[in-house]
Amino acid sequence: MIDAYEALIPEYLSQEDFIRYGLEKTVYIPDDKVKEGWEDLKKQINSNKKVFMRGVKDNNITRMFFDYYKDIVKNERIAKDPSNTQNPAKVIEDLSGIKKSKDLRNYQLTSIFGRSRNIFAFTAPWNIVYIPNLIDPLLSSEANNELSKEFQKAFQKNAYEKFKPYVDEFNKIVTDHHFRQSTDDYFEHLYNNNRLYPRENTEKFEEIYREDFAPIEVS
Repeated sequence: MIDAYEALIPEYLSQEDFIRYGLEKTVYIPDDKVKEGWEDLKKQINSNKKVFMRGVKDNNITRMFFDYYKDIVKNERIAKDPSNTQNPAKVIEDLSGIKKSKDLRNYQLTSIFGRSRNIFAFTAPWNIVYIPNLIDPLLSSEANNELSKEFQKAFQKNAYEKFKPYVDEFNKIVTDHHFRQSTDDYFEHLYNNNRLYPRENTEKFEEIYREDFAPIEVS
């Protein structure tokens, strides 16, 4: 198999230089604005204000997330992002003052740590950046070559070091004992009452939920 990236790197520059380029040219929200935006997001969630998540292809699963948030987080105004990027893009534009269409060329909006169905992460300003288009394929879940693995590792490590207090707080939220116990009880109730949702829907919902509510760990 011919890998275009693996063919490019040793011919023209080192892997270390390529990774450094990707990290240095990533556009982050300034730290003071990250703090401001993170506090606003938590306040919106806890005050039953409208916040967004990325939808699931199966609309029934998306509605299950809405029901979960209404029951456990006490927010009944969760909405599906119309384009899966509209609201994260608005956050980074508002807080950084940088507009992709005006100030950047050949850049792509991306999420650092994923977890797009988690309302504490989808529009969290510490989780949203612009990266060069050249780098974007390396962050795909389907990318599995050595370069992509090394870049993803460096990318997340760099972001964690930059935004450690906020990522640590996110981890504290999703690992809180009461929160986890309430969630486990919620799933138990769903499995014991199949008339609420078909079991296969509950299983799919739980699979996505567990992935998006896992704490962020950076090696």
